[in-house]
Amino acid sequence: MSEPEPGDVGSEQWLVDAGRQLDPPQSDVERLTRSVIDSARKMSHSRATLATDIDRVIVTDRVLRRLLLIEVRRRMHRPVLRVVVDSDGGEVTAIHLGVVCWYDDELIDLASRTRAVIADVFVGTLGADRGHRAAALVDIDWVDLDEKKHRGANAGEN
Repeated sequence: MSEPEPGDVGSEQWLVDAGRQLDPPQSDVERLTRSVIDSARKMSHSRATLATDIDRVIVTDRVLRRLLLIEVRRRMHRPVLRVVVDSDGGEVTAIHLGVVCWYDDELIDLASRTRAVIADVFVGTLGADRGHRAAALVDIDWVDLDEKKHRGANAGEN
C-alpha cells in the first residue's frame, strides 16, 4: 500500500484503495449473511392486504396474525404455535390456529373461549361485519399436549 501524496491531503482515495486490498472481517461477513437470510425470510412471508369495514382502511394479514398470536397467548394462557390467515381479494377466507393444550383441558370449552378471543381481535381489527364473518371461519388445531407441571405461573388458569 502506498502512502498518500502530500498534494492528496484531504483525499480519501488511498483509504478506499487500501480497503479493497483487505479481506472483510469475519463478523461483517456473518452480519451480512444474517441480514440477507432475514430479508429473504421476511419477503417469503405473506403480506396480503385485508379490507376492513372502513373504506380505504386496510390491514395486512401479517398484522392480523401477530395480534391473534399475542391475544390468544395473553388471554388463554396457551402457547400458539401456528397462525395462518388465508384470504382472497382482500377478504379473509380461512383462519388456522395451532394451540397447545393441557392433558386435563376441556377442549370444547377451550375452543369456544379461544374463538371468542379471536372474534374480539377480528372485530377490533377488521370491523364488526368483516370481523364476525372472519371469526366464523376459524379452525383450531390442538397441535400438542403438555402436562400440567409445565404450566408454570399460570397453573391454576385455563
